[in-house]
Amino acid sequence: MENNEIMNNNEEVIETTTEEIVKAASNGGMKKATTIGLAMIAGALTYKFVVVPAAAKFKNWRENRKMVVTQPKDDIVDGEFMDLDEETEEDSE
Repeated sequence: MENNEIMNNNEEVIETTTEEIVKAASNGGMKKATTIGLAMIAGALTYKFVVVPAAAKFKNWRENRKMVVTQPKDDIVDGEFMDLDEETEEDSE
C-alpha cells in the first residue's frame, strides 16, 4: 500500500466513525429530550387532575370545619321564669 492509499483509507474510516458518533449522540439526546418531555407532561396532568382537586377538597373541608366550630349556640334563652313549686304553693293557699 502506498501512503496515498493509507491516507484515503484513513479518511474513509474517520468519516464513517464520525457519522456513527453523530447518529449515536443524536439518538441518545433525543431519548433524553423525549423522557424529559414526557415527565413534564405527566407532571402537569398529575397536577391538574390530582393535586388541584385534592387541595380544593381539603380547603373546602377546612372551611366547613371552621363554620361548624364557630356556629353560635341558639339553645340559650334569656328571660324570666317561675319555679313551678312556688306557683303551686301560692295557688294552694
